[in-house]
Order: sequence, then C-alpha cells, then structure tokens
Amino acid sequence: MKRLLLYVHFNKYDNISEHVYYQLEHMKPLFSKVVFISNSQLSQLEVEKLRQKDLIDDFIQRENVGYDFAAWHDGMSQVGFENLKDYDSVTAMNDTCFGPLWDMAPLYDKYESDESVDFWGMTNHRAIDAGHIYIDEHLQSYFMSFKKSIIVSEVFQNFWKKVEAYTDVQKVIDNYETKYTKIFTEAGFKYQAVLNTVPIADNFFHSNFTIHYPHVLLDNGVPFIKIKTFDLTQHLSPYLLKAIEERSEYPSQLILDHMSDVSLPTPPYLLDRKVLTQVPQKYSNTKKVAVHLHTFYVDLLEEFLDQFKHFHFDYDLFLTTDSESKKQEIKAILEKTGKTAKVFITGNRGRDIIPMLKLKEELASYDYIGHFHTKKSPEYPYWVGDSWRNELYQMLIEPADNILANLESRDNLGLVIADIPSFFRYTKIVDPWNENRFADDMNDLWERMNLDRHIDFNSLDTFIMSYGTFIWFKKDTLQPLFDLELTADEIPAEPIPQHTILHSIERILVYLAWANRYDYAISKNEIYITPFVDNTVLNIRPELMPNTYVNFDHIGGIKGALKYIYRGPGSAIKYIIKRMVMKFKS
Repeated sequence: MKRLLLYVHFNKYDNISEHVYYQLEHMKPLFSKVVFISNSQLSQLEVEKLRQKDLIDDFIQRENVGYDFAAWHDGMSQVGFENLKDYDSVTAMNDTCFGPLWDMAPLYDKYESDESVDFWGMTNHRAIDAGHIYIDEHLQSYFMSFKKSIIVSEVFQNFWKKVEAYTDVQKVIDNYETKYTKIFTEAGFKYQAVLNTVPIADNFFHSNFTIHYPHVLLDNGVPFIKIKTFDLTQHLSPYLLKAIEERSEYPSQLILDHMSDVSLPTPPYLLDRKVLTQVPQKYSNTKKVAVHLHTFYVDLLEEFLDQFKHFHFDYDLFLTTDSESKKQEIKAILEKTGKTAKVFITGNRGRDIIPMLKLKEELASYDYIGHFHTKKSPEYPYWVGDSWRNELYQMLIEPADNILANLESRDNLGLVIADIPSFFRYTKIVDPWNENRFADDMNDLWERMNLDRHIDFNSLDTFIMSYGTFIWFKKDTLQPLFDLELTADEIPAEPIPQHTILHSIERILVYLAWANRYDYAISKNEIYITPFVDNTVLNIRPELMPNTYVNFDHIGGIKGALKYIYRGPGSAIKYIIKRMVMKFKS
C-alpha cells in the first residue's frame, strides 16, 4: 500500500517533545511518505534531529494560523492535490495525543480491506442539538485516514483546496472540524470510528469521550489518548497512567515529561510520579561534583562531615560561614578530621541561600552541586530541629549515590528536593493564605530573571519546595538565580521576618527548573505517616489553631524580639503600599 502521512506539530515553547519522536518512530513504517508540518518555530537542530532519525521525508515550517486544518491544507498543497490521487490512503493527524499504545498495522489492514469504508478515524462525536448550540455528528479530527475512493473525488479535493487560515480557532471548529464529516457523508461516502460513541452516548453525561472517558477508549482499543485529558480531568490522571502501564508497553515517562514541560510541573497527579526511584546503573563518578555547606552552627560541622561519608564519589567541598572566628574553628575541625575544603566568609545575611549564590564563580565549572546547611531550628523545641535535620540527612545525603545516578541517567532531570519533613505534616504552618503572601515577590523575581516562560504565582495555592533548602542540582538548572544581581538592602538582617526574598527564592526553585526545561524529583521520606494526619491537620479551622511559639533567647533576646515586632508590621505596611500602587497603576 502506498500511504501518505501529513503530521501536524505544535509546541508553545517551540520544541519537539519526546512523545512526538516515539509517535513518528512507530507510525513511519506504515507510510511511503511522511510530511512533518510544524506550526511552531523550530530550530534547525530540531529539524535535523528528525531527519537524522529518518522519521520524516518532507518538512514544512509555518506560522500557527489556521491551526491544524490549514496546516494539512499546506501539506496537501506541497505534495500536490493531483498527486494525492496516487496514494492508496492519506492520513492527517496531529501531535495532540499520546500513543500509539498498540501496533497500528492491524487497524490499517482492517479498514483498508473494508470496501464499505471510505474514511476512518479513532473516535466520533455525536450530534448535539441544544437549542442554543448545534453540532453535527463528526469524526474527531486528531486522526483521519482517507482512502483512494474519497481522495480522488471532487468533494474531497474542493473541501481541502478551499480551507482558509483562520486566526479564530472557533471558525476552524465551526467550518471544518465539525463539518467535514457531514460534507463527505452527504456526498455518499461512509466512515467508521474505532470507537463509535453514537450508540452508547446516551449512557454517559458528557459527549466528548476523548476527554471525560479515557477508560472507554482503552476498553475499545483506541490507541491514542488525548493530551488534554491529563489537564482537564486531572482527577482521572493517576488511574489513567496506571491503566496505560497495565494494558500497554507505552513508556509512561513520555507522558510525565511532556505534561511537566508544557503545563505546570506541580499538579497532584504528577507529584507522586516525581518520587525518586532506584536506578539500576551506578553513578559513573566522571562528573565534577561540588558540595556546599553553609556552616553557621560550627558545632554541627563534624556531624555533617560524618554524614558525607555516605558519598562514594569524588567531590570538592565548599564551606561558608559568617565570621573570621568561625572560619578558624572550621579550619581546626578540618585539620582534626583530615578533611579538605575551601572556606569562605560570606557574612551574616541571607541564611544559606545568599552564601551559595556568592560562590557563583567557584561553582561555575561543576556539573552537579549539593547544597546543605548546618540546620537548627532554635525558635522551636529541641526535637523539631533535630528531627527535621535528620530527615533531611536521610532524604538527600544518605542516598546521594543514587541521586547522582538519577541526574546522570536522565538528561532532563535538573533538581532533586527533599520530601516534606514530618514536622510539617503534624503542624499546620503552610497554608494558602500565608503562601500567597510570597507570590508578588516571586513574580518580581521571575520578571527580573527575564525567563521565557510565563507563570503567575498568585494563581497557585501552595508551592512545591524543599523545606530547609537541602538540594542537589545541575548548574544550568538554577543559573538565572546565580546571575541575579541582588542588592544588599534586599537581603534582610537577622532575625528575619516571615516574608522575605529568601523565602521567595526557597519557593521558586522547582519552577525555575521548569522554566529552564528541567524536571525535578522528590527524594522520599522513609518515615510513614498515615494520610489521616494530613487530613486532620489541614482541616483545622484557623480560629482553633494554636499560636506558634518563638524562642527569642536564640535570636537576639529582647533586642531580637523588638526587631521581630518591628519587622512584622513593617513588612505588612510595605505589602499594603505595594498592592495599592499596583491597583492604582492598573
């Protein structure tokens, strides 16, 4: 059979996701010719990759006007409308689906051998007459295959020749997507769908099965699942992922990677899939690794050096602290323990974050960086600080060999954070009202870093972050943060209030990785806590919550308490003025 595939691609970030390569690899053997039509502005490197993999025969670059119907028109025009008649079938599809989940050859054999079928596809949409809206029954256009019997017809040729490049997507839907099936069937041609929803539609509330009922698609052997399903019906996504893995050999990581890339990387259904796994291959120990430890509490240094014995790889150690006297103490401990490190005095502003950023030049040549600090929580009782630190050891220091193996084996993995320490599950500290107070500063940071991707942190309820900012990362992942020129007056003095640029930086790291096209992973907390704890804690009414105790003995005594009182209202007044100015400008 001589078959033609017209494949339309669009990616809002002007790249090609791995699921597209997989799709073409599994579709290409069925076709004599593949025309790849991109409505995105792809780099020459991306196009060459398609050619080197021998996935396409022709390439068309165009503006995203007219959407997929105008793109298919341009593909037909380049092949030649008269030349289309030389093919036994012409398939028009786009990259809006994951799949194929199964071999496509049997479907082509089935419908091409059936003389009663002139064109076919995956799913259809029943007619709707709701008074204020009317939609004709139609074969959904993400996959359409036309046989020679209809290709050579005048109605087919005229329809496609007259397709206009509308800028309004609704016009494309009204004039083409929901009309072409009726035009062809009224001309006497017949179609079939792998899943004919018309006889069963009355049994379901929604008429678009591709979005709302993916299980019906799977049950009926439809080999494609719409990408929109994962965004629009997120409550079904965990079950859909599991079903795809159970029923097919399709690599679900392609779904996870694409959804993390094109939408926000933090919806609930993705979070569970972000948990770091044990990879079979060991870390090669061929990369340059830096470990940064901000050593404010020098009495914890030996404990950390002992923890670093879990690292079975070569690394350079960088220690920062805030005074000359502490530097001398650190050097004495290094000499005593026989350890080698470079020690820097970075001042007593910026907690652990700013000291790391001040090492910009020193860290520039490293592939992987681990960032830690001698964590204590003096404002809380003894057990809290110790439990928090020990859990961070368990999550990001003890499994470091496997973390580096993951970073090495996955090119797109750029950041590894800790799971939530148990303290934050027993105590309702993080809530959407309080988290939203960081959003404006996070938006400001985002704008200052001049990132290509848009995000409005005010639209998020909470933020995925590493509590305590213990992290492993690839340098490029957070490079815009290192390049940010922070002024001295932006960095608060101790004791710091609750809402500062430091807290905003802590919360922005995962999203910064996303902006740089890197994924993140969560290192599992091995302490099991029943979800009933979360359910109970998160549903405590605000008026019943106990006040959080702050021990000012550890942060300046009376002087520290006065600063705390002063900075809290000051921060609130600054926020009010800022919002009023923004409202006035708008």
